[in-house]
Amino acid sequence: MDKPIIALVGRPNVGKSTLFNRIIGRNLAVVHNRPGVTRDRIYADTIRDDRGFRVVDTGGLDLSPDDDLIESVKTQVHTALNEADAIIFVVDVAEGMIPWDVEVAGLLRASKKPVYVAANKADNAKRAENTVEFYALGLGDPFPISAVNGTGVADLMDEVMAHLPEMTEVEEKEDLIRIAVVGRPNVGKSSLVNAVLGEERVLVDPRPGTTRDAINITFHRDSVGFEIVDTAGMRRRTKIFDDVERSSVGKAIESIRRSDITWLVIDSTRDIGQQDKKISSYIAKQGIACILIANKWDLVEKDHKTFDEYSENLRWQAPLLDYVPILSASAVTGLRVNKLLELTQIIFSEYSTRVTTHILNKAFRSIIAENQHPMVSGRRPTAKYITQVSIKPPTFAVFTTYPEKIQPHYERYLVNQLRDYFGFQGSPIKMKFLSTRSERTGRSKPSGDRR
Repeated sequence: MDKPIIALVGRPNVGKSTLFNRIIGRNLAVVHNRPGVTRDRIYADTIRDDRGFRVVDTGGLDLSPDDDLIESVKTQVHTALNEADAIIFVVDVAEGMIPWDVEVAGLLRASKKPVYVAANKADNAKRAENTVEFYALGLGDPFPISAVNGTGVADLMDEVMAHLPEMTEVEEKEDLIRIAVVGRPNVGKSSLVNAVLGEERVLVDPRPGTTRDAINITFHRDSVGFEIVDTAGMRRRTKIFDDVERSSVGKAIESIRRSDITWLVIDSTRDIGQQDKKISSYIAKQGIACILIANKWDLVEKDHKTFDEYSENLRWQAPLLDYVPILSASAVTGLRVNKLLELTQIIFSEYSTRVTTHILNKAFRSIIAENQHPMVSGRRPTAKYITQVSIKPPTFAVFTTYPEKIQPHYERYLVNQLRDYFGFQGSPIKMKFLSTRSERTGRSKPSGDRR
């Protein structure tokens, strides 16, 4: 069966995200003392007392929204409540009970779900005593806790776990294709994720900066498991003056490092910017497979040459990703959205490809016979053999004389030839050049780790 779900709800700035991070044991949700930082619902799997379950952090619930974005947050919260097996209602003991808390308590009672009141910010004895006023909510005994230092959280979770549904079978850890969706603000990342999923899973708003957390979503398509992470828009560092945005961008960078494949989303109605180039460079240097998505293609005036000209300019602007497929798409109209997961699976297979040493060296002999390395300072590096040492990304060790003299243009030649022979579409290739002296001395002299 599916893992039971615990949803955290409450008004803005009561400490839901801090409690969420405390329960799962890592800093996944962005935490800040500004109200409204969490907007989307964020899921994380964790284990307690050998039992697996899922926790969902929700946006601060405002019963009287004053704009469309807050209304969307409210919709996200209600979705989380509908799928939850248990609800932790987080209130602020420092501020005390307010009419809003009473109104939300009525909604939670109507849900017929088990509800546990977490009276947060009970950081001292006096505040802990003030917890008694929350009995008036009619939701049972309130639990005085401090999400910041962990006080009382264990008692709260013991009670919640005691009433969670039991798992009927042991759930094995599933291998998922991890996708990070990245790009500048307002290029349509969240709209694209929603289009792929076929539901309004993450908030979409024309104002830049709607997504602040890295939103992890696990789903299956044709029996293949995916984890897609919608990240905050990444602006240039010199343009960031807000510590919430700085934290959000940091999580986006971490999502790239943890991914198998990155979808770099670009607004096709605008010229490629310096930040697009920096993001593409970071992806390449991290050795992550990639798809370049030219979103909003429905808004581009075009003829039969437009895509080829656009692609040529894009590859010239972002040369480090010259091996990456470019897909023109529209999250709004659904143009080519259905091809994204299919292409992702193909690239993941290439990213995970391991070539046997015999076949690899047969091709390699032809490659170096066709084009030998030029003389450098009276010496010619001569490659002897090659072996693949790892995957994700495909990484090769080339044993050669004078590895320190290998020229960048010849390395590019070898990489391009390996692509011609074996594919590796959308995947970077890493090369290591080692001295053949290791055969005689038992030592190798690497010339560096190159891509």
